[in-house]
Amino acid sequence: MMRRWLLAAALSLCAQGAMAGKAAVTAPDIGDTPPPLLGKERDGSTIDLAALRGKVVIVTFWASWCHYCLKELPALNSVQEQSGDRFLKIIAVNVQDDMADYRAMMKQMREYKLAMTRDRDGSIAAGFGVKAYPNLWLIDPQGRIAGHHVGYGEDSLESIISQIKRLLTEELARQQATAAR
Repeated sequence: MMRRWLLAAALSLCAQGAMAGKAAVTAPDIGDTPPPLLGKERDGSTIDLAALRGKVVIVTFWASWCHYCLKELPALNSVQEQSGDRFLKIIAVNVQDDMADYRAMMKQMREYKLAMTRDRDGSIAAGFGVKAYPNLWLIDPQGRIAGHHVGYGEDSLESIISQIKRLLTEELARQQATAAR
């Protein structure tokens, strides 16, 4: 009888431990610091958000089967081309496409100025609570979440550009105030 009780208790503790390891990850809130690592770029370098402090950073999660993602990426690439990367860095994280689809997409987008990474197992996207695509995050120059957009449309692009301009203007004012001290 004691053996059964010990076995039942041990199994219960194991189940609780397994469930604790599977706790749902919630999306970061506005003002939170997001998970820092976004995978490896095409050249093999790791993208770490901490190294991008001082810039406005856009992180978009996408997949090759997502029609709206394939509309959003060229628009974001155009924004990156027009602004350069001194004050703005746009990172496109591909989530769980198989290698053949991913390579085909990278070939089509080889001229893109966006930083492109791959999230093979979905763990990077999970850290942002991503459940739908495209899933875009704006990060301010101090490394905090400043905005979040799910889906894509022409009106959302205008809103994103407006938020980028606001963040850049605020950062410029902050830098000028610091320099004047």
